[in-house]
Amino acid sequence: MSEPSRDPRMQFLVDRLLPGTVRRARVTGFDGEDVLVRLLDAAGEEGETARIPRHEASTRSTAHPAELFEVGQEIEAEEIGRWHEDRLLLSARACENPALRSFLLALEPGDVVAGTVAGVHDFGVFVHLDGEPDGLCTGFIRVPDLTWDRVAHPSEVVETGRRITAEVIIAETHSGQVAISLKARGRIRSCGSRTRSAGPSPGRL
Repeated sequence: MSEPSRDPRMQFLVDRLLPGTVRRARVTGFDGEDVLVRLLDAAGEEGETARIPRHEASTRSTAHPAELFEVGQEIEAEEIGRWHEDRLLLSARACENPALRSFLLALEPGDVVAGTVAGVHDFGVFVHLDGEPDGLCTGFIRVPDLTWDRVAHPSEVVETGRRITAEVIIAETHSGQVAISLKARGRIRSCGSRTRSAGPSPGRL
């Protein structure tokens, strides 16, 4: 039997989140809170103009990107797509932490990872993944990716400090986060010691 084809809408979203090409660029100025750059070729010659949106400038909190960049500075940034008038958009934050970028690039969809639950919230679960750079928390499980069963709160499935294994959905370099799925991994035992099956219950649509 052939594998089912992936929903083209889902494929589009995954493609948008996959790591892009890293480009060298020189800062030429600012447009509001965005950073304007010119791409550099191997010889250091300037080429196409590109833009780094404010939210893609850095993971650090600043009043304005001018606190982080200065005109003439050479940087590395990742391509994230094209927007109005086919203008190239870049993410500097995707290249800001080399150790984090290396960790994320080593992960592929479907990989199995282990980690420790760092925080449980009504919107999802944060997980310290094994091997991630110190001081960071890279794993995140959305509520729909916790279990096939309906739950009132993620704390019905996991608790802070619990060791888990999960499957990688996508490792996103410009957010620095790994979306993972717990329900994709075998049988899940909840905090209340009930066994949860990684599949719909009999009779459930």
